[in-house]
Amino acid sequence: MSARRARARDWNPLRDALLPGALAGTVGAVAMALLACGAVGVLHGAPWRPALLVAGTFFRAGAPLGTGTVVLGLLLHFALAGALATGFALVLPRGGTAVAALMLGLLYSLVLWSVMTEWILPFASPPLDRAHPGPLLLALHLAFGAALGTLPAARARFRPRAR
Repeated sequence: MSARRARARDWNPLRDALLPGALAGTVGAVAMALLACGAVGVLHGAPWRPALLVAGTFFRAGAPLGTGTVVLGLLLHFALAGALATGFALVLPRGGTAVAALMLGLLYSLVLWSVMTEWILPFASPPLDRAHPGPLLLALHLAFGAALGTLPAARARFRPRAR
């Protein structure tokens, strides 16, 4: 049997994609949330505004203020980040280096940013689109892409240890 077939047979979707993707997505979502809340808090004095804008997916005219809306925005943001990072983990080759994962993650985040700002935000979250935080969104997505560089380490974390 060839080495390629042995590696393919050893592939486990839970261990190689779902768990590492969820972990990298959580790291990326935390980085994005901290940067967004910090930047908006300094610039506008409302650190929870990014979560309210994300919750605008469900509140088309504008999200009502309140803890529930902030929690909804954070849950939506973390769920989407986990799903997108898991998708990235599915296509990232196993056995690659962290530098390759970092570079591909940054490229992936640039594609996500361009597609999101031009096509998804106007439809999915009008309040966020009206706020038009283009340069800030670019920086946040680059932070997410950098967090995707943790995928090889996350895969190693979930790999069974030899006894």
